[in-house]
Amino acid sequence: MADEMVLETQQWLNKAYGNVSGFKKVTEDGKTGWTTIYALIRGLQHELGITELSDNFGEETSKRYDEKVVPKLKEGYKGNIVYLLQGAFWCKGIGPGGLNGEFSNYTQEALTKLQNEAGFPNGDGDFNSKWAKALFDMSAFVIVEGGDEKIRGMQQWLNVNYNSYFGILPCDGIYQRATNTALIYALQSEEGLPPESEAIEGKPFANGNYGNKTVELTPTLQSGDSGSFVEILQYGLYVNGFYQSGVFDGNYSDKVASEVTKFASFMNYDSTDYSTGVANLTIIKGLLTSNGNTNRNSNALDTSTQLSNQDILNFKQFGFQIIGRYLTGSVGTGSDKRDKKLTTDEINKIVSAGLSTFPIYEDGGYEEDYFTIYQGYKDAFLASKAARDLGFPEGATIYFAVDVDLQEGDIDGTAGQYMIGVVNGLAATEFYPGIYGTRNVCLHGEKLGMKYSFVSNMSYGWSGNLGYKMPDNWAFDQFIEYPIGGTPIDQGASSGKDKGYTKFDQNPDRTIMPQDALDSITSGKLFQGKVKFDKSVVVLDEPYLKITTSAATVFKKEGNGPSFNIKNGKIVSDDSVSLKDYLAKTFHLPSVGADLVIDKLGNSTISSSFNAGNLSFKLSTSDQNIFKLTLTYNVQKVNEKPLSGELSMTLEIEFDPLAFVTEKVSGLASDVLALVPKFLEVIGVAALIIVAVLVIGATAPVDVVGAVAAFLLTFITKAITV
Repeated sequence: MADEMVLETQQWLNKAYGNVSGFKKVTEDGKTGWTTIYALIRGLQHELGITELSDNFGEETSKRYDEKVVPKLKEGYKGNIVYLLQGAFWCKGIGPGGLNGEFSNYTQEALTKLQNEAGFPNGDGDFNSKWAKALFDMSAFVIVEGGDEKIRGMQQWLNVNYNSYFGILPCDGIYQRATNTALIYALQSEEGLPPESEAIEGKPFANGNYGNKTVELTPTLQSGDSGSFVEILQYGLYVNGFYQSGVFDGNYSDKVASEVTKFASFMNYDSTDYSTGVANLTIIKGLLTSNGNTNRNSNALDTSTQLSNQDILNFKQFGFQIIGRYLTGSVGTGSDKRDKKLTTDEINKIVSAGLSTFPIYEDGGYEEDYFTIYQGYKDAFLASKAARDLGFPEGATIYFAVDVDLQEGDIDGTAGQYMIGVVNGLAATEFYPGIYGTRNVCLHGEKLGMKYSFVSNMSYGWSGNLGYKMPDNWAFDQFIEYPIGGTPIDQGASSGKDKGYTKFDQNPDRTIMPQDALDSITSGKLFQGKVKFDKSVVVLDEPYLKITTSAATVFKKEGNGPSFNIKNGKIVSDDSVSLKDYLAKTFHLPSVGADLVIDKLGNSTISSSFNAGNLSFKLSTSDQNIFKLTLTYNVQKVNEKPLSGELSMTLEIEFDPLAFVTEKVSGLASDVLALVPKFLEVIGVAALIIVAVLVIGATAPVDVVGAVAAFLLTFITKAITV
């Protein structure tokens, strides 16, 4: 929503600095955003005499601001600097009394309001660079949607007590990277480490990273203790989902001790100390970082190395019981390339040693572009096939890797789509979906149907691990990497939810070959014996309807639209709703018409032996009003057996709706028939989808033509006359 004063600010910026080298003009739309904030910063830098303008309110900007601006900021001072400050306040949602370039009591009141919102009820003195930097920023100082008042209180407490370490934190009630880092700064401050600005050369100082000196100085806290260390502990518990009803008063009460014990139990820390509620390094670092105390004991590991008997013996001697291994693929390049896939020989060695193993799938997943719903579906098939070939038992969880640090706003459109594809792809198999990734990715996966999470806590600096609690469904917690006997491993903890697997059964009768599956699906007389791999065959050729088919031993995706899941020969009900919406939005089918298509599909079976798979399609038209639908079925399960390899079947259907309706649809009133030329796309799309579903099981062309004609009679009568 546009704001009049933000618009005025944008107009003033463009007028004042539009011809300044390095200044980027802003869109005058009245909407606050980073481009306007950056323009304010560049304008300020120009006023400060900085010639190389940038979007960053850095050290030089801060230094010059404190030297040149702060001494002048008194009531009555006028100039462009004040315009910039006032514009920044308007963008922050705080009214400074106008946009007139004069520093007045209203400007001072705006500063006081900002300081109050940041946690300083009585203000904080001069309008120095610390506050200017917070002002020239998009960060919020009021609670935002999804914010938490207690977290906002923590942010304000951190600002008041530790701002010399990190500046002024947002106070929006959202626990994120900056707030997490500020908590570590607070701990370092209480440990006696000075801020970097006050550091003595060669001496340690606070840096927001939980490094060796911070570890060394971390206290052990227990019932009866009090002070800021305890308050940091209380906040650490809260942001991790514990101590939800407690008070933040710095007193180590029985309630705090009880919550410490609960957290230790949740994380499955290997110690009896926590039964008394003592908070030592493992607890405190576990609350403030994702990797926690990396010297703690645990019983799980994962590795990309194909293991020898000596490797397994070494792992066992170190106390490990569960080994994560990759189902497929290789690592390295060139002469360093080697297989990472688990083998039957390895499984026998692991099981013989009394250990268990769990499956990981990662053949990509290092780049954001990899993660699509189609890729998730394909990976689910490949992973389930590999797990089945190795003999993993029914009910095993396969962990699919998202090995990239995705930002919160990017997850739904990338890893989220991938996980939906994985969940759909495994739904008809004997395996469960699991996710490997940052805490934030795993939290999303938990909501999308991932049974368990394998959390990449080792990447403690990744944004997806900073400011996010552990998912409730965590099974494995990867926290440090190192070699054992020359073999690199990632050490992890286990929650006990997934104990790995020790019993394996390689049974080829569990699957069906792609050729056999294709023959079963296309057993209807119209298609029987005609569908060939990698060869297009015309199975129906009429003046108004032509159908060409082919098959391939790979999955395919047609067009840029969604895929729709198939169960027992029908589109699943949830996807029917999605298909209805897609038809309405993309092809402008009226609601009544979309309902008719969905109802017809619900009463039609593609093939009774087609137990699981999906379909995707794309539509094109020619100048002669010939509509062409290319539709691909990816086949996953036939005759209650998963396929031993990939199989897709593609139909190319060309349809002339005007000729078909004129010749084959009888019973239409003349006024309705007259409307048909105006609605060719709607009629064509509806008919093509119905043809694609009916044709595979048909016995003769007349069956398809008759069924489509009957459907279109109803469709045209009800859908294009409303």
